[in-house]
Amino acid sequence: MKKTLLIFLYILVFSIFVISQLFQPPIKNSYITASFGEYRDTGMDPHFHTGIDFSTFSRKGEPVYPAAEGSLYKIWLNDPLYGNAIFLYHEDSDLISGYAHLSVFSDKISNYSQLVQNEFGNQRIEIIFPKGGIPIKLNEVIAYSGDTGEAIAPHLHFEVLKQSGEEFIIYDPLEFLEYQESRNKSLELMRIRSNNKYFEVTENGETVVEYTGNFPRIDIRVREKLGNNSTILPKKVSMYINGVLTYKLDFSIIKESEIYKADFVFGYGSTSSIYWLKMYSDNYLSSIVINDFSAFSNETSRTLNLNGEIVLEDIWGNEKVYKLKFIKP
Repeated sequence: MKKTLLIFLYILVFSIFVISQLFQPPIKNSYITASFGEYRDTGMDPHFHTGIDFSTFSRKGEPVYPAAEGSLYKIWLNDPLYGNAIFLYHEDSDLISGYAHLSVFSDKISNYSQLVQNEFGNQRIEIIFPKGGIPIKLNEVIAYSGDTGEAIAPHLHFEVLKQSGEEFIIYDPLEFLEYQESRNKSLELMRIRSNNKYFEVTENGETVVEYTGNFPRIDIRVREKLGNNSTILPKKVSMYINGVLTYKLDFSIIKESEIYKADFVFGYGSTSSIYWLKMYSDNYLSSIVINDFSAFSNETSRTLNLNGEIVLEDIWGNEKVYKLKFIKP
């Protein structure tokens, strides 16, 4: 019986590992420079970053490979945000992978895109293909990196999504990639903002934060440093008040209808590299997984002090805890 149980557990763990490691990195000898869910103030409206970015070391023309075998799903030409982009459909997982800011497509794919572009010129064009109609092999080059669209420097944007009814669900690609991050990692809570006042964070002690109202409504500036050359958004951010998990953000999925609702989560002063997160919300969003201040809704005391914690987590299992003391001024 014990041996049977061990075999079952091994199969279960192996299956989970395989499912979570569906894709290979689409560019060789690179590392990520931006993570899923980050704030973007480029384009017409602020929005969430819907994928991860791979460095091409500011070079155009780096070969881009499919993350897995599949078929050509659609092509975007001259998109204001994505530039030239390719999307592949992967039948085994029912997932779609996307590759953006491309300079040129491979000859195989250009044969289709050029015919349409010759007809319609340099306007934004979307070409949709029947699933399975044009097979794409794992190690074939599908395009070359560039800086088309909103890219301010050459890099490769990669994303993973799935159609659900009438809209797409977009996932954090790091949950599917065989990607190893070898650089040093540092989760950091940098500053706290409450009632338009700023509070410097005590690293190994307790940070005192003033608040008014029934419960603290704070913005926090956070980041994760990867080595000396990349800053990304922490994967999960939680706030405990008096030991109760009161608010939690988890940047794992974003619905297509939520892409341009980044201001529900990010506070003023946010940019593509500075992240001010609202640790409260009056709105529903997929990234807001806990939003429960009900324990404090009837609190009227003007002298109430509360113990708090901010917990930062990344996708590699690292965690950093910061102690807070909320006080009434």
